[in-house]
Amino acid sequence: MKDTTTRSDYREAIKLLDAFINMERSVPSTAFFRNGGERMRQLLQRAGQPQLGIPAVHIAGTKGKGSVAGLAGAALAANGFKTGVYTSPHVGNLRERIAVNGSPVSERAFAEAADDVLREASAMRDEGLPPSYFEILTVIALSAFQAAGAEVIFLEAGLGGRLDATNLLPDLRLAAVGLTPISMDHEDILGHSLTEIATEKVEIIHPRIPVVTAPQAPDVARLIARTASRRDARLFAVGEDIKFETTRKRQPDKPELGQRVNFETWRNVYLDITLSMLGEHQVENAALALGLAELLLEYMDREPLDSLVLKRAWRGLAFPARLEVAGRSPWMIVDGAHNPASAWAAAETLPAAFAARDRTMVFGVARDKNWRAMLRILVPLFQNVILSPYDSPRAVDTAELAGFMGREFSGIKTAEALDISHALAMARDSFTPADGLIFVTGSLYLAGEALAVIRRGRSERA
Repeated sequence: MKDTTTRSDYREAIKLLDAFINMERSVPSTAFFRNGGERMRQLLQRAGQPQLGIPAVHIAGTKGKGSVAGLAGAALAANGFKTGVYTSPHVGNLRERIAVNGSPVSERAFAEAADDVLREASAMRDEGLPPSYFEILTVIALSAFQAAGAEVIFLEAGLGGRLDATNLLPDLRLAAVGLTPISMDHEDILGHSLTEIATEKVEIIHPRIPVVTAPQAPDVARLIARTASRRDARLFAVGEDIKFETTRKRQPDKPELGQRVNFETWRNVYLDITLSMLGEHQVENAALALGLAELLLEYMDREPLDSLVLKRAWRGLAFPARLEVAGRSPWMIVDGAHNPASAWAAAETLPAAFAARDRTMVFGVARDKNWRAMLRILVPLFQNVILSPYDSPRAVDTAELAGFMGREFSGIKTAEALDISHALAMARDSFTPADGLIFVTGSLYLAGEALAVIRRGRSERA
């Protein structure tokens, strides 16, 4: 039986946290971003400097950050380390963002870590310097990792890099930084060109801290190389310093078989590693994660990972709403893609992984995303599109999405749903045969709502 006091404390912590500015639900002024350094400095100091002492890896980029953090964390956990992984946003439960050895922290651990942090954040608000939801959550995560005895931590940047809370941690014991593929996203905040956006993200590169980068657009790759050189930071590139070869690609309609990959780093060779996740982009994510894990072991003067350890770490590993197979007959695939680059990854993966010809897409998206480009990439793969709202003030109204579909894709059967439950019921009952495929995408929040409905349906049938 769950401790009711613990549940009450956890709910109270969430209630208090929700009272602060949440940039995931609304975008504040640019002046608010510029003051983040002072807010973080004060909050960390008042909370007892939980960022000190634990070797850390910092990861920024546009897509794949959470997968990279999770893969690297799993590799180190299998090697005997207690790991802390901080990612955002969550799909189903806020505690997913703060994981120890791959599992979300308990309600009790969250409430205990949040207690002092929220008290100090409330005091700062009373003094006229209120920290944001994400800044507070970052300090809660660090406090939870410290209390759990984490030996290594992996921190995913929330937005950009330069001014992100995860980059404003004085005296953090930084062992390495990783840059996942950088593409267009959050243009209203980070800039309206790829170079402007990349300039914000490369600011996680610090003097003499080694860097691992995913394959990048040429201009971005040159910017990363220049920044690393100026800061005397060793640079390792996936595809050059970390090589990989896919020896068995995923077979259509057999997702359980996974992809088999060989990796070679500057320290070791890893043969016949099975990745359960869909998509070649996840192979690149795994290569980046492996490079970061190796740098962390190098930092701590440890031997390289063993191939058997890596096999054990990644066998069956998957992350929610990352091209997740959530059902069969018809196939139900749920993905949190929310920018054009992620849409391209999905568009390349689905036809190769599934033979289904009758396909339905359930789509909902935030207003600040380039949703028109996403639809132009994805819609040609589908016979039917269902437009779904979800619980966010940033969500684009389905009528606006339907208007765009009518103008650009008049030949595609399109419907508007009342909510995600209605959308999934329509997709299954009216649009998609048993040998077809339903793809839910556009937002991690929409994906989370869809997965909750799917799991509730399973439990009701059990």
